[in-house]
Amino acid sequence: MCGFLFQVSASTPVNTQLFSQALDSMRWRGPDAQSLVTEQHGKVKVGHCRLSIIDPLARSDQPMLSNCGRYLIAFNGEIYNHLDLRRELGLQCRTTSDTETILEAYVKIGKQVFPKLDGMFALVIYDKHTSKWIAARDAFGIKPLFIYKSKESVILSSEASAIAFMTKADVSMQSIEEWRLIRRPIPGKTFFEGVDELLPGTVIDSDGNATGHWQWAASEHIFNQEQFEDLLTKSVKAHELSDVENVSLLSGGLDSALISALSTVEKCYTVGLVQNNEFLGAEDTAQHLQRDLIKVSLSEDELVAAWQDLTKLRGEPIGLPNEGLIYSVCKAMSPKQKVVLTGEGADELLFGYDGIYRWALGSTPLEPASFLSRYGYSSVAATERLLDYVSDLMRNKQSIDFVEDFFYQLHLPGLLRRMDFASMAASKEARVPFVDKALVAYMYRQSAQIKINDEHSKIPLRLFAKKLGLDGALNRKKIGFSAQLNQAASRYDDYGSFQKIILESLRW
Repeated sequence: MCGFLFQVSASTPVNTQLFSQALDSMRWRGPDAQSLVTEQHGKVKVGHCRLSIIDPLARSDQPMLSNCGRYLIAFNGEIYNHLDLRRELGLQCRTTSDTETILEAYVKIGKQVFPKLDGMFALVIYDKHTSKWIAARDAFGIKPLFIYKSKESVILSSEASAIAFMTKADVSMQSIEEWRLIRRPIPGKTFFEGVDELLPGTVIDSDGNATGHWQWAASEHIFNQEQFEDLLTKSVKAHELSDVENVSLLSGGLDSALISALSTVEKCYTVGLVQNNEFLGAEDTAQHLQRDLIKVSLSEDELVAAWQDLTKLRGEPIGLPNEGLIYSVCKAMSPKQKVVLTGEGADELLFGYDGIYRWALGSTPLEPASFLSRYGYSSVAATERLLDYVSDLMRNKQSIDFVEDFFYQLHLPGLLRRMDFASMAASKEARVPFVDKALVAYMYRQSAQIKINDEHSKIPLRLFAKKLGLDGALNRKKIGFSAQLNQAASRYDDYGSFQKIILESLRW
């Protein structure tokens, strides 16, 4: 939806030129409007660039001031239950935007609002009376939020590179080594020294308090297929909340087919390389659903150029080769088509990475290095802090429970960062109905046998697809939006070639 930048300086005014340049560097996140507010005689600045989706009028531009005139908010994301919250809390609002709903709800009930938000969000709220602030990020890290803290200054931003530009931060070589192995730094870290990631589900404030508004807890429900289908259907419907046109991504696979089938979108997009794509499968699904399908085809040179463009725009390494495909297909969409529904999160929800999940089910207690050698994308040795992270996550867990947590807490946020950046780079907002609080809470720690057997993974999804007549998607071997340049190369070699291009683009 947007990008924002927030800085509080302890003693001297914020450097306006530097702040404005950093905000301008994120303009691609929100090309429809850009504003900057200054408080406390220049020692506080709040900047925002907006991609207008809900209430796309100037009255809902940000930073937004509360009705009482005390609080300012900068917000990135969408809150799908915001109209319900207005009714529940009896809020009086001037606009129809979810931004104002959050702000007025915070005025009324304080930080108790954050657990009530269903959606994706990263935000900061500033109190003009006390000069204090509070920031929060959604439960799964769908929307990015980064922070820098020193004795003199605090900076919050939608992009780590914007903070690195302002603080002249050094590149973290530990993070580069982790990226070589697992395609991202460990949770909480970035590619820049002193610039941290605010962890998913976290609330932090100017007094140094950090708490969670989401808790991972084993589902208390006995699994019921109809209830699962109802939750997924409701999630897709909620994710369609929009005042602009929605479309969907459609590969030849099961996840995107179900999202498209349950939605009301009229147009679907698919993308692939000239010599490596799932166009026939996507065409079959689109024909069954009676939806228009737009195909976007790239040459290898065009894909490499997309990688280079994205890397320079982001100012840090991109994580996955298919970010170039996602970026390219989003660029091909109409300017009016600002929202795109995707199938991210189904594999984590329902054990779709069947090889590693079956391995975990049949293995003896795991050891960090051996797990990372199986999961990793290169033969680079794991950093000590990565080994420590994995060891802590493993502690006192059965192998399958650890793998479920690893994919939810490290792997999925990396994929969500990829999807957010690659779509926002083209000024589109990607939405992920499988990554829904009610759905995840229902399926988390459900018996593995519900999700996977010797023949198939994502069993509940397969049953639902069968009911919807998506037989083609059920029977096709999935390749997704594959960006593998050399079909004969090993995974390690292919990913190594990609990384070489990325680092050369950055000149790191």
